[in-house]
Amino acid sequence: MDPEIAGWLQSVLRTIGYQHRDRMYADVESVLRLFQNFLVPKAETYTHDDGRSQLLLSLIGTVPIVYQSATYNIPVAFWLPTSYPSVAPIVFVTPTALMLVKAGKYVDISGRCYHPYLAYWSNRSDSNLVELIGIMQGVFSQEPPVYAKSNTSSQQQQQQQQQASPAVGGGYPSPTTSLRPAPPILSYTSRQTNSSAMSSSQQQQQQQPSDLSQQQQNRYPSPSNFGLSTQQLTPQQAQLYTKLQSALLDFNTASSREMDNLVNVNKQLNDAENRTKAELQSLRDLSTKIQHNIVTLNRCTEQLNVKIEQIRTWPEEPVDEIICGSSVVHNQLFELVAEEIAIEDTIYYLDQALRQDKVELNAYMKHVRNLSREQFMKKALIKKVKAQLGHVE
Repeated sequence: MDPEIAGWLQSVLRTIGYQHRDRMYADVESVLRLFQNFLVPKAETYTHDDGRSQLLLSLIGTVPIVYQSATYNIPVAFWLPTSYPSVAPIVFVTPTALMLVKAGKYVDISGRCYHPYLAYWSNRSDSNLVELIGIMQGVFSQEPPVYAKSNTSSQQQQQQQQQASPAVGGGYPSPTTSLRPAPPILSYTSRQTNSSAMSSSQQQQQQQPSDLSQQQQNRYPSPSNFGLSTQQLTPQQAQLYTKLQSALLDFNTASSREMDNLVNVNKQLNDAENRTKAELQSLRDLSTKIQHNIVTLNRCTEQLNVKIEQIRTWPEEPVDEIICGSSVVHNQLFELVAEEIAIEDTIYYLDQALRQDKVELNAYMKHVRNLSREQFMKKALIKKVKAQLGHVE
């Protein structure tokens, strides 16, 4: 596939929002490879039976068939729903201005195509677009869905075209593709697609079947009738035709520019959506961690409350009896050290009181002398007791 077409196709699939883009791209790529220059992808508005309008990808052009040993191209349009391949494509026969739809077993008067393969599409997981085209080729080869208008009808149709554009297939656009040598015709046998070479020459492609029933008026058009020759138009019609071509070209240019802008906007929106999703996911992860921490904290709080209640039920222990030495001498040493430390603290707070003028100097000196004398005696006795217990400083 042409890289430019492949890139356009990828962007259109993202813009329209197809659910299975990879499968969609693979099927369309297979069709375009088999029917190169005969089917072209387009993004156009499709109007459903209930009046809803929806932008869909379509494959518009012609498919070749063999009818009475001659090769003809059938103008068709395949519309692909956004749920493809879960939902079957919508197939229309789109006759040109020189053709009429021939209603039959598989085609109604509006050009809509029906077939059991479409009806039971969702029941088979391997239904695909290539097989569908092969089936429609076989059906059209047995019963052509279009026939050429008579000369009178053709002239009337050309005059009507100057007033308004014809609504083909219920308002769906008809293909405008240049003729090329026909690709292989797909045959459908046991759900397999096989390619068979076309043996008819270019002269046979332009030959119309001469033995068709005049009563049915179903002469099948040759490929030369697919285009509109400007030589058949009056000067006024040719001028109008030229203006219409110019207007259509301007419209296509504007539509392409608008589509590019929409694709860029869609890319920006997709990037913003991805960033938003990533940020939302990080917030969800953070919320999950916070909830886990809250649960853990509540569980630990409950355990702590239980321990506190258990401790409150314990009986009070006499601290002075628990904390004591192993002998009378050790108890004496313990009391001496406690008294010496208490004297040290007392002297410290007296010093602080003197600094803040809360005690007079004479009183301060008197108490400090007494406490220092007592502290000295305590320290001397502590040293003596330690020597008796064998503690070496």
